[in-house]
Amino acid sequence: MPPISGEKNLRRRLKILADAFLPSSRALDYQAVLRMATKHFKTFTGADASVLMLNNHEFLTPAFSIGIPLSTIKGVSLPSSTKPKEILIHPPMDVRYASFLNIPLVHNRKLIGLSTVFSAIPERFHPFEQDKDEGSLLDMLAGYVAASIENATLANTIKAIERFKRDWENIFDSIDDLISIQDTSFTIVRANMAVARKFDVDIREIIGKKCFKVFHGTDVPPEVCPCCKSVETKTKYTMDSEEPHTKGIFNVTTFPLFDDGGKFVGTIRVARDVTEH
Repeated sequence: MPPISGEKNLRRRLKILADAFLPSSRALDYQAVLRMATKHFKTFTGADASVLMLNNHEFLTPAFSIGIPLSTIKGVSLPSSTKPKEILIHPPMDVRYASFLNIPLVHNRKLIGLSTVFSAIPERFHPFEQDKDEGSLLDMLAGYVAASIENATLANTIKAIERFKRDWENIFDSIDDLISIQDTSFTIVRANMAVARKFDVDIREIIGKKCFKVFHGTDVPPEVCPCCKSVETKTKYTMDSEEPHTKGIFNVTTFPLFDDGGKFVGTIRVARDVTEH
């Protein structure tokens, strides 16, 4: 049976593992996850200071610290391509402590970051390096923390994308020009509110219809069609057009639309009412 002090230590570490597992299984506030992760490693190892470094795809850089002012290590970086053996044996920053331990944070074979703990006691972290059971528990903590950070990063990215999408939609719908996006078969896949207001219909009645039907009131593209020109040439095309169906004279510009791979996927049509001019 392990001594009482050993049992107490084990219970404390299992409690930390349980606390670390909960945020790893759900998305939490990004900064809260970083703070908890840094604290977990400091408490788990009995360290005097703990620094959490995150991988930005090029470098590992400090993101949170306890016991060491983050401002003093902000300029520290470690190439994320550094070999694991090199990461383990060299301290990533020049701080005055008697011993240190680097713990790589890996999730799905991806290096998420690095936790470095420091102690004023020489050889303070030898048990984690030499004792298989102690090392296994620390590896388990590192796995939970890496999953937590990955989940929080993903949630943070999704929130940023959603905010960008809302901002983009607000800007898109606030423009007075009639803007629509068509696929290669001239079907409208997106239109701003100016189009709906122009025809006094719900925007959902515009989506899915052919652009020539909406803007020209015809069953086929007109003889001179700016969208057709952009489809044919894959370039920008501009023309002034008197539109009886839309009751006015419009300056119409169409742009070819390409996906990330460079494939042509449709056109963007921008029509400005210049009747008064």
